[in-house]
Amino acid sequence: MKFIKKLKEILERGYASAEEKQAIKKELEEQEQDVQDVAKEDVEKVDELPEENPEDGEVEQEVEKAMKKVFDGEKSSLKKDVLAEVQKLLDAHKEKMAKKVGVYSTEAKKDAERQLMNKYLREGLLSVVNGAETKEFGKVKAEMTTDSTGTPYSGYITHDYLDAEIRHLMTQYGVAAREMTTVSFMNNSYKANNLATDVTVYWVDEGGSIKSTQAVLGQGTLDLKKLAAIVTLTRELLQEQEIDFVSFLGERVAEGFAQAEDEAFFIGDGTSTYGSFTGLLENGSVNEVTLASGDTAFSNISVEKLRAMQDATPQGALANAKYYMHRSILTYVRNLREDAISAGDGAGAFIWKAAQGTEPANIDGYPIVLVEAMPSSSDSAADTSFVLFGDLRKACLRGVRGGIVADRFNAGAVRNIADSADINLITTDREAVRWITQVGYLAIIPSAVTKLTTAAASA
Repeated sequence: MKFIKKLKEILERGYASAEEKQAIKKELEEQEQDVQDVAKEDVEKVDELPEENPEDGEVEQEVEKAMKKVFDGEKSSLKKDVLAEVQKLLDAHKEKMAKKVGVYSTEAKKDAERQLMNKYLREGLLSVVNGAETKEFGKVKAEMTTDSTGTPYSGYITHDYLDAEIRHLMTQYGVAAREMTTVSFMNNSYKANNLATDVTVYWVDEGGSIKSTQAVLGQGTLDLKKLAAIVTLTRELLQEQEIDFVSFLGERVAEGFAQAEDEAFFIGDGTSTYGSFTGLLENGSVNEVTLASGDTAFSNISVEKLRAMQDATPQGALANAKYYMHRSILTYVRNLREDAISAGDGAGAFIWKAAQGTEPANIDGYPIVLVEAMPSSSDSAADTSFVLFGDLRKACLRGVRGGIVADRFNAGAVRNIADSADINLITTDREAVRWITQVGYLAIIPSAVTKLTTAAASA
């Protein structure tokens, strides 16, 4: 019953890392059926736990308070207050450390990051008092990775306690994950059934023969494909920086995975570039509305064609239907007006309605979802699908197996970006972090969505 005991210990602790959650799920699968029945509920509770110890941020918060108190004080009393504030901070957590509470377990005492934070605090405050820039409080030159030619990048990472974030642009991907029906799989593939031919009913006269009918089921296979990335980091980045590079890169990788999914599931052409998936805009079984003859550009989008998409979509998919498009296409839509009865074409009210309160921006009451992976105005071309309308939850199944799994290595070799040489982790004093996820999608009822396509080019 070691497994049951481990679950209880994690639940009592109150948090579990993503790696622990993944390992627990895997261990559950390896248990006997009676153990699985007993432990299933606790495994679900573990999966709902926060991934970071709620107390983990206490030290950082108290450091900020201590530093603020010191910096806000009179200059003449600065030196006297520094050591006192540092000592208060350390004493406040001494009891927790002795009791092995939370992150202050025996293992945590040996944690290099915790030791580094304490060292940083001392070095940082002393550098302010003495007017000197120490190594820990100054700037550290650090090698990050290699570029496309295999040449190492080098850059300065500002080591400022009050400004330790890495600024970058976040692009919102993950529309497929939010809008499609997601199913968790234990295997790498899934047989999904759909109704290919419905039953037919008949009016029958008294004494007449009743005709037979049959429901015909279709079946599609949802195959999961692997998305992965390996990032190498030098020891300097992992241990000598206040910035949490592993967490930062994890966010970047997660966004990259979401982008790859959206591109594959919306515009995929069936090639390896998109994991061999054919996206909805390239799916021949999706309903299609085509712009008028000669309208070969995205800018030719019209009120009539947007509404024709509603008519082409089955009623069963209208209740939760939405419009899906790139933000640059929405610019065209926002300029579209209905025809006014007396004023002529395009002189009526705007078809696009801005968001109000809890109501999202919409067209005829149907919400608009922006999809960065879909064709933008710069992709305009003849015979190209660029807008979707319908119910993605009815149309598609998105399959996942587990979550994003991260593994860390400090030995071995990793191929460089240029694919021209191997990076030896030992001789270059690096560590590598590998992220892997398994996902896939299947258009189970493609007729639940309709795509808008530009006219074909004139012969």
